[in-house]
Amino acid sequence: METILGLSFSDGGVQAAVIEQDGPSNTLLAIDEWSNTLPLSDEDRGDGITRFVECLYAFMRVNRVRAKTVAVALDTSQLFVNTVPIEEGVSRLERNDQLHWELSQYEPAALQQNYITDVHVLSENPAERWTNVLSVSVRRDDAYLIQKALARLDLNLSVVDVDHFSADNALRINYPDSQRKYLALVGIKENRLDISLVRNGTLEAYSYCTVSTNAEITEQIGHLSRQTAGLRSITAYGTYLDPELLVQIRRGSSLLVEALNPLRHVRVSTTLRLADHLSVPTYRFAAAVGVALRRD
Repeated sequence: METILGLSFSDGGVQAAVIEQDGPSNTLLAIDEWSNTLPLSDEDRGDGITRFVECLYAFMRVNRVRAKTVAVALDTSQLFVNTVPIEEGVSRLERNDQLHWELSQYEPAALQQNYITDVHVLSENPAERWTNVLSVSVRRDDAYLIQKALARLDLNLSVVDVDHFSADNALRINYPDSQRKYLALVGIKENRLDISLVRNGTLEAYSYCTVSTNAEITEQIGHLSRQTAGLRSITAYGTYLDPELLVQIRRGSSLLVEALNPLRHVRVSTTLRLADHLSVPTYRFAAAVGVALRRD
């Protein structure tokens, strides 16, 4: 049995979920959210770390959280996420050099040693001898800052993930039938949509777009539903999503749009305490729950 504290940094807020993993079963022990003061990617950090630690400590004290292991999901806007074609047969060093070159096109002052980069194969094209990979880079200083803040509470950082892909983990665990479908997972933020295409449980493509109004969000998802051949359904989540926007999205889509419930197959402890400002936990906590459910 292991207890994991999942933290997701999204849209200026922090979502927290504590999951007890016991064999194949998972139990929610605590859940909450608060404003984020941890100044990632900001040289003027002031006392933001102290305020973050105070909020986290209050959450753990009120909910009697005993977890020592923390898994973190970072907002995609705080990361460099890119899809890159890589020629077959290149060495790891050559691949890393290419990925750093791609990063430098967006951030010219970026130094390779200042980033931690992970890659995931999306598709292979043997005929043309190249592989399409998803590259994710996090600033090393940001990861260190989180680790430093958690250490003040004697907590151990075990995983740094991406909020969108943590939500994808919650989808896979709570919706086993998704392993047999072609669907889109859409993360809805105030100024950004993260979109994954998942075919039979395998991530096939990732993209994002910027948005500024609810009408643009509805239009983009409607376009996705009509222009993606073979797509069966769309699953939505996010801290900006609300019931009214969900209705608008469903009206504008030609496909079924389902709100992701990250607790669909997660037991809820009888000792769970909900803060006064919380209603029933839903899609707002998809990334925090998803990262806490990770078992690798």
